Amino acid sequence: MNWYFMRHGQINSNLNHVYSGRSDEALNSCGLAQAHEAAEQLGSVQIDHIICSPLVRTTQTANIIAIANNLHYQTDNAFIEMAFGPWEGKSEFWIKQHYPIEWALWNRAPHQLQLPRRETLLELQNRVLRRMHKIAAKEPEKTVLVITHVSIIRVVLLQAQNRPLSDYKTVAVDNCELFPVTLQSQPYWEPCL
Repeated sequence: MNWYFMRHGQINSNLNHVYSGRSDEALNSCGLAQAHEAAEQLGSVQIDHIICSPLVRTTQTANIIAIANNLHYQTDNAFIEMAFGPWEGKSEFWIKQHYPIEWALWNRAPHQLQLPRRETLLELQNRVLRRMHKIAAKEPEKTVLVITHVSIIRVVLLQAQNRPLSDYKTVAVDNCELFPVTLQSQPYWEPCL
């Protein structure tokens, strides 16, 4: 199966360095423009269908791209943003003030961070890879565009590049940036720690 991943268009939380998490924040004017530009660029890419996270910012991005390219999209909870637990909706500044030890760990060794109600990077990666395998098993010849969030794209790219989750913070993912992804075709991908 051929995979493409794209991060949703910009939201105000991106500008304010806030972990918006699973909030239903809509695209801002820049994010809408980014989605329209991405829709034009994708005209030259053969996509069979679009899957997206169920959050507003991803469905808005998917809808713009789908309409422009005569495609349909469906939402899939497996590609929803990471659960941030107590950091949900909080700014980086606030987190540094209230969780200084955990913030330092998140920036030094993100794969080791564990907080109540927060997914670890390994849990996140396993969730996404399991779903990708199920989709690929049903339609191995299709090309799918997944419109999702930065955390999802980072863990998928690390797996595809056979890099450890400790490299999480080194993966740059801009709004509406397109990433082709090739994963090994095996029943289960062993996550890289």
